[in-house]
Amino acid sequence: MSYPMSKSPLPANLRPGLRRSRRNVGFSMIELLVAVLVMGIGVLGVAALQLVSLQNNRAALVRAEAVTLAYDMMDRIRANPAGTPAGASYAGLALEADPPAATNCLTNTCTAAQMVAFDQASWKCLLGSFNEQAVCVTLRTGGALPPVADQPGLPDGDGSIALINGQTLQVTVRWMEAGGQPRTVVIESQG
Repeated sequence: MSYPMSKSPLPANLRPGLRRSRRNVGFSMIELLVAVLVMGIGVLGVAALQLVSLQNNRAALVRAEAVTLAYDMMDRIRANPAGTPAGASYAGLALEADPPAATNCLTNTCTAAQMVAFDQASWKCLLGSFNEQAVCVTLRTGGALPPVADQPGLPDGDGSIALINGQTLQVTVRWMEAGGQPRTVVIESQG
């Protein structure tokens, strides 16, 4: 039994041969642009988070290196008999002071006093600001320190050693962060 087209039990939009409404055809251009915009903002947000994460990781790496260098100097002081009491012979090394002239104690036999100058010079050279100083170049070419390419030091890194009240040894490491902000690590030890 066949029905005429007008008496079909199917709604008009589902009858074969009839055009479908524009609303059911697909996305409009405006919807597509909004979707692309939302997706673009999401991708930019993820990229910004990644950049901040990388910057924070770099800052943490530099801070960890600064702490390691501060404790390295403290260990050098404790290992040298001239470093006691309380590192008095090491004290007096100021920020922005050039590394002292030193003999390479890895290739030569040094006295305790020469070891003090060697430790101070090596440490200042490892901090980074003095890589071009003659003492640092000599220690690097003599094999006492790794090449600058392998260990450039901290960005604008510098350090000081002070004896406070004749009993407390204070080792300070200073450097500049990527944004130009100075940062400092200070460790203290009783003699």
